[in-house]
Amino acid sequence: MSTKAGNDLFRRFASKEMTKLTLSQYYTAGRHLLKQRNSSDGGLSAFRLTAGFLHRELPVRIGQTVIGLKENPSPYDIRQVPQFKALMDNYTDDLSLLADRTPAPSTPATTEQFVDTLRRLKSRSKANMRLLAQGLRELSWAINSQDTRIVPSFLRPNTVRQRAQTCGGPHYYSSTLAYPDLSAPMAYLAPSGKMEMTDPAQWTQGSVQPDGEAKYQGFGAVPSVPQQWAPNKVCSEFCDEASCRNPRLWINDGTQQCAENQTRRFFDWLYSMNLGTQLLIEDHVAILDYGHNLVQIIQPLNIATRAAHDASQICERHYGFPAPVVKIIAPKSGVTTTYVPHHLYSMLFQLVKNALRATVEHHKNRRSAFPVIKLVMSSGDEDVSFKVSDEGGGIPLSQVDAIWSYLETTKGPADASEPLPSTIEKRNALSSITFMQRAIDLPLFGEGDGLPMVRQIARYFGGDLDLVSMEGVGTDAYLHLSRSRNAMEPGLNLHTLLESSMPVSEPARPSSASTLA
Repeated sequence: MSTKAGNDLFRRFASKEMTKLTLSQYYTAGRHLLKQRNSSDGGLSAFRLTAGFLHRELPVRIGQTVIGLKENPSPYDIRQVPQFKALMDNYTDDLSLLADRTPAPSTPATTEQFVDTLRRLKSRSKANMRLLAQGLRELSWAINSQDTRIVPSFLRPNTVRQRAQTCGGPHYYSSTLAYPDLSAPMAYLAPSGKMEMTDPAQWTQGSVQPDGEAKYQGFGAVPSVPQQWAPNKVCSEFCDEASCRNPRLWINDGTQQCAENQTRRFFDWLYSMNLGTQLLIEDHVAILDYGHNLVQIIQPLNIATRAAHDASQICERHYGFPAPVVKIIAPKSGVTTTYVPHHLYSMLFQLVKNALRATVEHHKNRRSAFPVIKLVMSSGDEDVSFKVSDEGGGIPLSQVDAIWSYLETTKGPADASEPLPSTIEKRNALSSITFMQRAIDLPLFGEGDGLPMVRQIARYFGGDLDLVSMEGVGTDAYLHLSRSRNAMEPGLNLHTLLESSMPVSEPARPSSASTLA
């Protein structure tokens, strides 16, 4: 496929909106297809309707993923990472296979052809997830080693030090920091509902606008053309569309914090797109080939018990002595909910594995009598929740943000300082269907989903993951699942993501009198 033809194909599908599905829709469609599976044609006639939807929907999701990777909203040049190049090539081929080489499933023959395409895509999805995980590790190593092909000049240590030495005093964002600098512009929420900026040069003492537009003492007149600040930018605060200026941008290395926020938001989006595409494909292949659907009515306690057991087995194999006891507490043991079993398993498996490792490492002088790890399950009208509590020493406040970074990775102590190879390791593939069978073979360090990805899995259908830590004591992880079958897939708009990107160049140094840093 030529470059121009490929770009036209990507944008044709990426310009469309993806269809967001609910757990109920997945479950209902799956049960219907399972009932028809024993028919004379193996359920292909019943599958034709949903196959038509997949034939239209999958190119939209894959096309948006390719455009996101090509446009690269991250300030780091991920296109220089071999794994992300390979990922783009794989998705390009997937899109071409669906859009150009697979006809719409309108007859038994074309439906069978489309099913074969889904099987190929399912097999490819395993490689794509390996590429994504390995690419993140390579990107982390490139950033730590300051690879000039990937890290822009304004994010390298010399530039950061120079910026810290030459910039003026900090300009505080009045609505988020406790001590505002009143000589700097201030953000306020106007009655119109828009975030606007005031110019201190236009202030007068003790006057208030008669029309009530500015109800603050000290304002003389609202600037005739106030700066408009968009709330959908990548940072946790409001960013100027021109240079992504952040309240901490020119103090305490805020540029790197802003870059981290933007990178995290991009990979949140990318991982969610991968997760949703993979679920659509594997759910239908599982129904036709294995006779079960992926969205089921489950007993969470059974899955939690298995995840805790498998994580304990890994811990014992790694350290060579019995793992700390994982005590499971469930006042309502028979509760059921509609969810994806392997999603819940992978999340609890990762949380318990982290707790086991932290406990053993913190009490490394012991070989027995470790503090008990508690896994508590509770349920209410809206949520099924889990708490994993350990006494593994906790996390310092300064490192809390790094917990959610895709660029932080846990490696085994022996090879923590070695660069990762560019080749993709074939071992320990994390296929979502086989994860629960293979997880027990994973090493304790540096494999699995990682906390940022676990949080994205939780959020995918309306849940969440939170951590509360006390340094010197331990950490409590709170995993929430929505019990609503109407919980819907997230739908962050691709264009919003791209518009909120930081330019990969040196941002203009703010004026000390008129800009917000």
